[in-house]
Amino acid sequence: MVKARTNDSCVEGFTPILRLRFLYSDVSETIRTLQEQHGNCIKSASILGRIMAGMALLGIDLGNQDDTITMHGETDGSLGGFLLEMTGRGYLRGYTYEKNLLATPFSRKDIEPLGTSTHIKLSRTHMEGGLRSQMSFSISPASEASIFMELYNASLQIPTTISLSATTINNRIDRVRALAVQRMPDARKSDFKRISSLFTDGTVTEQLEIDASLASLREIFNIPDLMTGPTRALQFGCVCSQEAADETFSSRSIPELEGLARIGTKQEFRCHMCGRVYTITPEKIDQFLIDKTQAE
Repeated sequence: MVKARTNDSCVEGFTPILRLRFLYSDVSETIRTLQEQHGNCIKSASILGRIMAGMALLGIDLGNQDDTITMHGETDGSLGGFLLEMTGRGYLRGYTYEKNLLATPFSRKDIEPLGTSTHIKLSRTHMEGGLRSQMSFSISPASEASIFMELYNASLQIPTTISLSATTINNRIDRVRALAVQRMPDARKSDFKRISSLFTDGTVTEQLEIDASLASLREIFNIPDLMTGPTRALQFGCVCSQEAADETFSSRSIPELEGLARIGTKQEFRCHMCGRVYTITPEKIDQFLIDKTQAE
């Protein structure tokens, strides 16, 4: 199941004079879809959105359409963890362990969603299952931005400053955007420091909430020569299907299928990655049981 194309996108920018690289993403429509299908509260949806926007920046460097970047985080905070994916074709999907942070047990309500420590596993795989690369690291204390700051600056050794923004209206996601600046080896540290200061003082985050056009970014950074390359379209997409759900149920043991047949009611299968629900009818379960019995 893949959703229709949206306005979500990511793009790489560059300034020839200052030798700085910019990365930008907008995943607003994808996160609105995931919030609806997973039933995330506004707080967990915002966290998912900011991490997804950061993932989209990583995906700018995905040159192979059949490659996938997967980020798996586990935290001692109330969010529990998350799993996100982006493919070279621009498909995004993901979920948080805890969907409704307002409904978490009383003993965990005062714990920050990402907790005191978050462990990250990042992998890049090929569609056929081949592992291209993997890494892992821990952040303490953690925030959405610190995950990517650690990834770029410590793990990948690329001097980077990043801003992740998720704005909401009436408990619904409005805009989810990310912007990062990276210092190339031949860039001056003073130029990178000047631009980075606009990230740390909140100027960039505020601008992302209002307008992230090329003209506005040129103005706030005072970089007239800032240019962008081709824009990559992004969209919510998942490989789940009714056929895959049917196959999951048909692979169950004969005693399990007999139990479901006796109940005689439809069963539901929810995809963990995208939240879509598939229905398995009693008639299908009966047929699965017949096929399984005859095969043995």
